[in-house]
Amino acid sequence: MKFQQVQALKHKAYAAFVENRQLDVPQVLPYHMDAITLAFVGDAYYALFLRRRLTALGIPAVQVLHALAAEFVSAKCQSFVYTCLQSFLTEAEKSLCRRSRNAYSQVPKSASAAEYHNSTALEALIGYLVLDGQEARLQAVMQHVLAAVRAYCQKKHI
Repeated sequence: MKFQQVQALKHKAYAAFVENRQLDVPQVLPYHMDAITLAFVGDAYYALFLRRRLTALGIPAVQVLHALAAEFVSAKCQSFVYTCLQSFLTEAEKSLCRRSRNAYSQVPKSASAAEYHNSTALEALIGYLVLDGQEARLQAVMQHVLAAVRAYCQKKHI
C-alpha cells in the first residue's frame, strides 16, 4: 500500500473510531482475516495473559517482571511454545497456523526466520480464537501455552 493510501485509510480509521462506527470495507470472518492482523491481536492477548500470571507471583521488582515478560513473549520462546502445541491443535487450527507461518513480515535480528514464523503462527492462532469468540477453546489453548512456557523456563533456567 502506498504512503498516500495509508494516510487516507488512517484518516478514515480515526473518524470511524471517534464516531464508533465500522469502516466502509467488506467484513471478513476471523478465520479468513490476514494472518498479520490476527497476530496483532494474538500478540497483545498473549502478552497480557503472561503478564497477569507473572504479577500473580508477587514479584516485587518491575525490572524482573519486565525481563521475564520480555523473554516469554520473545520469538524464541513463542516458537518453543508453538512446537509444544502441535499435538493439541485441530486440523483447522493447524491449517490457519501453516497459512500464518507463510505470511510476509520482517524478521528481527533476535530470532531466526523459522522462530519468527512459528511465533507469528502462534500469535495468529490466539488472535483468531479471540476474534472468533471461542472462549473455551482459547482458555484451553492458553493453559497449554502456560505449561509450555513453564517447560521453556525450566529447560533454559532451572
